[in-house]
Amino acid sequence: MGEIDRKNPIIDGDIDYGRVFVTFTQHTEQKITHGLLLESLLRALKERGNVLKDREPTTLVDLGCGEGHTAYEMIDAINRVHPQGRGVNYYGLDSDERFVRSTQRLLERFQDEQRLQLINVQRADVLKGEPLPIASTDDVLATMGHVLYYAHSREGGDQTRKNVAAIIDSITGLLGRDGLCLLVHSAASCPLATLRASVADSIEAKPTSIVADVAEEKHLIVMSLAVPFRLRFPSLSSRLWDKTRDLDRYRAELGSDKQLTTTLELLTFVAQRGLKSLADAGKLEVFVEALRAQLDENAVLHGLSEYQLLLSPIQSPELEASIGAALEQVGQSLDRIGREARQTFDRRAL
Repeated sequence: MGEIDRKNPIIDGDIDYGRVFVTFTQHTEQKITHGLLLESLLRALKERGNVLKDREPTTLVDLGCGEGHTAYEMIDAINRVHPQGRGVNYYGLDSDERFVRSTQRLLERFQDEQRLQLINVQRADVLKGEPLPIASTDDVLATMGHVLYYAHSREGGDQTRKNVAAIIDSITGLLGRDGLCLLVHSAASCPLATLRASVADSIEAKPTSIVADVAEEKHLIVMSLAVPFRLRFPSLSSRLWDKTRDLDRYRAELGSDKQLTTTLELLTFVAQRGLKSLADAGKLEVFVEALRAQLDENAVLHGLSEYQLLLSPIQSPELEASIGAALEQVGQSLDRIGREARQTFDRRAL
């Protein structure tokens, strides 16, 4: 058993959130959906002459690049939609040095295949709201994945709102003329967000209007689209599900049963806090039962992600109308996107 398992980080609260997030991505087609949705959006924007330029590289800024698999999906989508372009200039940022190295290594393997003209991955904490180490660029496409999970401040709602405002300031600082940023987090009506809100404070677990509200205060434009996703839990026996509600019963077995360990990591991701702290607060059993009640007969949790497009404050007159029409076109394609994502995920899972 590895060192990380011997310390039982899931139980004791010393949680490797990077590892927990990777486990989450291995049990949902959400990242594949993200790539297909981006492809559909870019195709609709290209039809209207936005973002993608012939004979020019597309600038992609990935805020919270993680281990790099989402980056690959997005770059692949850009190349499929826009073969007339000169590939991609990729900028990735993450606060975790391990993810910086992982993304760099992954993209270097596919640099020629994916027509990557530039790979620039740096360590930076997007949550601090500091100026990003990337110059403002016209027609830039920026994406921010699940970083907003961690924007909550223990100092209260006012400070959380200030954190979100600072993050938006950082993003708008890199959006040149007609730039876009695609943010994604779980919608207020999403069971995952509802479960999280019952045991943890996070910006993602609150109504998603906070981003739109902050943007409106700053006279920025945000457009939204709700996209379904599925989180697949391992098929546990009743005996193992019982153990997830009682730390003492599974402490000795953690790491020896892969399905149990995976389930505990997924529970940690959903709760966004340590299971020991849940147990100490008397909430672990209630949380597990509430989550199980949301699973369907195939142990799948159905959720919704809120995609929010933040527009640059420097816009062509027709940009807002073009993006509104593009989002409507993407909405009409969601069933197809969901089917293709599930098929791709199922093939990879074999």
